Amino acid sequence: MSMEMTKVLASSSSEKHVDAKVVAEKEIGDNLPPGYYFLPSPSQLIQHYLVQKILGLPVASDIVKIMDSVEHLDPDQLKLDEFKYSRDNEGYYITKKVERKTGVETSIKTTTGHWKESKSNSHIFNKGSQIVGYKNTFTFYQADGKETAWRLNEYTAIPDIVPVDALTDTVQAKIEEYVACRIRFKKVKLPEEIIYDEEIEMDEDED
Repeated sequence: MSMEMTKVLASSSSEKHVDAKVVAEKEIGDNLPPGYYFLPSPSQLIQHYLVQKILGLPVASDIVKIMDSVEHLDPDQLKLDEFKYSRDNEGYYITKKVERKTGVETSIKTTTGHWKESKSNSHIFNKGSQIVGYKNTFTFYQADGKETAWRLNEYTAIPDIVPVDALTDTVQAKIEEYVACRIRFKKVKLPEEIIYDEEIEMDEDED
């Protein structure tokens, strides 16, 4: 593996995030060492995937799937096992923002249940401490109202990170239309558990 590729892969025992700018699935092939994941930071997901899609430019990698509608689907309809470089039960998408019920609480109806918003408009900053977008967090509930451990992080971009000469009315509309999503099964570490789970530790700062 080249020195450049080593820099952009994140190991569960070292750096937390992959540098999404240069990782391409065709470059990785089947040579990803055990313990390495595709794990872009929220700002990378917004800047190198969502904004690229909004501007009609190639995204950094096709590991992030582009679909018209993701948020209307139940988690078990998403075929997350197709994300061979992500962790188990985790996937990344660029998709169109879907209609949602608002009021006392915000929810998105799915095939058999709904995503219920648990946290809204959390600021996302890049390494330069500039706001690049926002995150809304949803929890999946079954048809009987039972809460599950499935989480959906929905990321939106802000117009300020788009070059001024590219910020047309069409691009502005696409900023409102498209979102990036990270969907995963959130592991819970119970008090009586004595087995250390690195993936739980890595997710402690995520809702």
